[in-house]
Amino acid sequence: MVTVTSATSTKPALLPLISCGSGTGNMITLGCFATGFTPSSLTFSWNKNGAALSDFIQYPPVQKDNLFTAVSQVRVTKQDWDAKEAFQCVVTHVAGNDNVIITKIEPQIIFPNITLHPVWKGKFRTSAVTLVCTLSGFFPDTLSVKWQRDNQPLNTVQIDRKLQSVEENTFSLSSEIEPNMTEWHKGSSFSCNSMHNSIELKQSISICEIHESTPPSIKVETPSFKTVMMAKSIVKATCLVHTVYDATVTWLMDDKPASSNQVTQATYSTHIISNLIVSFSDWKKLKFLKCKAEHRCFTSNEHIVKVSGPAVTPPSVEIRRSLPDILSGDRAVLECHITQLSSTYLYVNFQANNSDISEQFFDLLEAPGPHSLRRCFTVPQNYWNNDISFTCKVNQGFSSVFPSKSIGNIFVDPSVELLLVPGEESGQQTLVCSGWGFNPQIKWLPESQQRTPPTTDISVAADGRVAVTSQLRVNQTEWKTGKVFSCEVSDRSLNKNVRKDISLCSVTPPSCQIVGVYVQGPSVQELQSNGRVTIACLLVGPRLNDFSITWKVGGKQYSLNVQTQPPVSHSNGTESLRSFLNLSAEDWHAYKRVSCEGKHKCSNQSYDDHISKSKELHPPTVKIIQPTVFELSTSDVLTLVCLVSGFFPSNIMVYWEKNGHRLTLTHYTNSPAWKYTESSTYSMSSRLNTSQTEDQESTYSCVVTHESSEMPFKSSIKDVFATVTPTQPSATLLQGSGELVCLVFGFSPASINITWFLDDTKELLDYNTSEPHRGPDGKFSIQSRLRLSQSNWLPGAIHTCRVTHTTITLALNISKPEMLGDCSFLDDIMHADINQDIGVESWYMAFTFLLFFLISVVYGVLATLIKIK
Repeated sequence: MVTVTSATSTKPALLPLISCGSGTGNMITLGCFATGFTPSSLTFSWNKNGAALSDFIQYPPVQKDNLFTAVSQVRVTKQDWDAKEAFQCVVTHVAGNDNVIITKIEPQIIFPNITLHPVWKGKFRTSAVTLVCTLSGFFPDTLSVKWQRDNQPLNTVQIDRKLQSVEENTFSLSSEIEPNMTEWHKGSSFSCNSMHNSIELKQSISICEIHESTPPSIKVETPSFKTVMMAKSIVKATCLVHTVYDATVTWLMDDKPASSNQVTQATYSTHIISNLIVSFSDWKKLKFLKCKAEHRCFTSNEHIVKVSGPAVTPPSVEIRRSLPDILSGDRAVLECHITQLSSTYLYVNFQANNSDISEQFFDLLEAPGPHSLRRCFTVPQNYWNNDISFTCKVNQGFSSVFPSKSIGNIFVDPSVELLLVPGEESGQQTLVCSGWGFNPQIKWLPESQQRTPPTTDISVAADGRVAVTSQLRVNQTEWKTGKVFSCEVSDRSLNKNVRKDISLCSVTPPSCQIVGVYVQGPSVQELQSNGRVTIACLLVGPRLNDFSITWKVGGKQYSLNVQTQPPVSHSNGTESLRSFLNLSAEDWHAYKRVSCEGKHKCSNQSYDDHISKSKELHPPTVKIIQPTVFELSTSDVLTLVCLVSGFFPSNIMVYWEKNGHRLTLTHYTNSPAWKYTESSTYSMSSRLNTSQTEDQESTYSCVVTHESSEMPFKSSIKDVFATVTPTQPSATLLQGSGELVCLVFGFSPASINITWFLDDTKELLDYNTSEPHRGPDGKFSIQSRLRLSQSNWLPGAIHTCRVTHTTITLALNISKPEMLGDCSFLDDIMHADINQDIGVESWYMAFTFLLFFLISVVYGVLATLIKIK
């Protein structure tokens, strides 16, 4: 039916309607409510997920205040509803269409907030406690509460109270229990468990959360050593545990638990006091004592104390003789010196051969820092035996025993040692006499007459023996006479004495009484002057001031014209001394025997050497050793060696000259003369240093003077560095029988290269080149021979000898003439064509070079023969 009206149209508003119940069977009724529309004509339609539904009812519109309201219902399966399928209600109206989607909406669930806290009925933390579990702000109200202790069901009375908030439409519940106080103080955990909408909620609490869980401090107090010694019956130890928990306190003695009848305990709000009772006999055997506190709320803690005596550090115990007592006349007093002692009680025992002969008890005051103790004991005379040792033993606590090292054999016979202190030869000699024993005393007896010593020292050694030292200073003159000095050590307590003697000869070992004597004849200059000659005597050995020197000429002692020098000390500990005898030339040339004798004051044996003019003279051979090319080229400084050999006697003079001028001794070094085994002549060498920068082609001469000749012997060398001084070579090309010879000479250094060419292009290989030969002037020469063949020795063919040197390159040419008859050697030279880098020389120059080359070869052969000889 269609109603036409002229009033204004109003669009409907849609509201979904959902059944509050569970529906009938498997069906659910849904509704759609349209309101506030006009005109009344309106149509409803339903669909599920876009598919149209037909099983619905539409009720007629109802008018109120000129507006209409209409309702439509549809029945759907509970399966689709629970599956949250989307059902759409669509309304059609002239003022406008509208729709609404209806889907199952789950009811809102609010989980509770759970808290658990203790409530004390009286004094805080000490009275009985009630545990209150509060669950607030939850929905729906289906909730249960159960209590547990240590995760086990708790069978106790619980009081539950439930409240509802009207404004928030939520619920609250509180549950209370009174836990067992024993379990509570032990630290058991109490839990409030709640189940809401299949979700479990849990909150736990224990006394451990109320107080701090740090381990408590434990202090164990044990009685002092003095208290234990005075008690003699029972000993009490106390353990103080600072804790608010009801902790379990246990005692362990050497890791063994104490019995319950030995322990008493008192528990307070902030601490626990536990006392342990131990018998005196068990306490002395006890080593360690432990007090241990345990509780669930903290990690167990313990305190261990050492009972076996007070806590002490090992003292230093020393038994010795007291020097002040010895000086005062108490010779048999032993002192026990104890250092690094702790503040404690102790026993001190003196023992003889490990048996107690004295015992004392000391009470040291309690004071900071280590202590020292000194106790003296007089040894009875019946213990004055050498086989008795004495010990000081310190006892601290019940088991701490600290004995000293034994001191024994203090009642011994005296001993003596007499020594000479090394000193200056010119000063006083110091004699040191040392005596040891029980009570030694020193006196000096030089030459059986008592003398008062200048200084005397006395000390006590660690072994208890007394050491006495006395020094006596003796004038050097008196000592050198060989006088005997005596030191006597006596002991009046034991009625014993001992004596030792000392003198110059007793302290001089036999090795110091041996001396080496070497005699050297006059110099060559003196022999040539025909005046007086000087004979030198060299003594080598230790302490030469104690030796005497005696000269003899022709077997007779000679004391005139003798000069002796002071000894000279050397780094190896020896000394050397020179004595000179000025002898007339007549006695020397008369072949008289001259001897020098050295003898020590304390020895009967003498050592001598002699010399006389030789009747058989051997002249020296002088030769300068030519330096090698390697030596010349590797260093700017060169050492020339002059070898002088085959001369007799050994007196010789060698010096060097440069260009005829004598060089000073600073330029060269001469070796001593030596003689080979089974040889009757002497040899020596001299070394001269020269440098290439200062040489300047100088001539060096080694000059030797010997009494075998009035004229000096000389060997010379000129231009030492000529071999390595760069010099351009000279060359000539010669023709022989079937060969060409290329002669190169006068060059240095020796490195050179010679090659052969035909017509300046083709290299010829059938040649032989000699090694460079060094001439007397230090320059080198070389030759190369090319064998000629009919194939290459043709008229007009040019043969070239090419010489390559660091200083220059030479090219020497020769060719065969068109008509070649019988030509001589000089004809070959005349037809030779010599080309150089610097110009072309004439054949006259070639002839001159050839002549010089022949002369140098002859000279070189002669020099070689002389050197080989």
